Amino acid sequence: MKQPWFILIFLTGSLITSQAQKPVVGFSGGVVFANYKAKLYGESVKGNSKTGINAGLFVDFPLNTHFSFQPALNFVQKGTAEREIYLGIRERTSLRINSMEVTVNFLYNVSGNTGNFFIGGGPSLAFHLSGKRKNNEGTQPYFTDLKFGNSKEDTLRRMDFGANFLTGYSFPNGLMLAVNYNLGLSNLFTDKNENSILKSNYIAIKLGFLLNRMKNRK
Repeated sequence: MKQPWFILIFLTGSLITSQAQKPVVGFSGGVVFANYKAKLYGESVKGNSKTGINAGLFVDFPLNTHFSFQPALNFVQKGTAEREIYLGIRERTSLRINSMEVTVNFLYNVSGNTGNFFIGGGPSLAFHLSGKRKNNEGTQPYFTDLKFGNSKEDTLRRMDFGANFLTGYSFPNGLMLAVNYNLGLSNLFTDKNENSILKSNYIAIKLGFLLNRMKNRK
């Protein structure tokens, strides 16, 4: 039921933009610090964060002096890592998941002579494209492809519904700095065992550019 709600929100936002002012198109890219939180048979497990990249496009639709609607499409690398020593052998396991993520943010803006501060959030929906599990036992790494879907034979679910929080600052020349936190709300395990839960989260630091930024929001 989560996906229809996301589509409804997106369509509602699209309807709002039909009466909005001239949109501002932009792109951004940066670094991601991702992790997964798991609950395995009732026991909480958290790995170490894994660094990845993100890049994408967005369109900002000013609704009035302070509020804007900003849908975005981003490529995001998510993952996690675990390290342990067993019988004197250092073992390291990591996951790398490549995904396309749609976010629909509603932002509050405060404009000044030096630029525009913004803060807000909204829902997100990620589509997992590919992924690998890397195992290092001693010095010998080996890789396993992850399978995405809804059957028990799949490693993880293909879709990940979440909540996105965004803040940043844009300058009159179009340069933009932003930070966003994404909290996954979907259980990515394919089985329906209530004692087994896996959810994603990440922090992204972005540098972007607004192609047709309006110097003054009207």
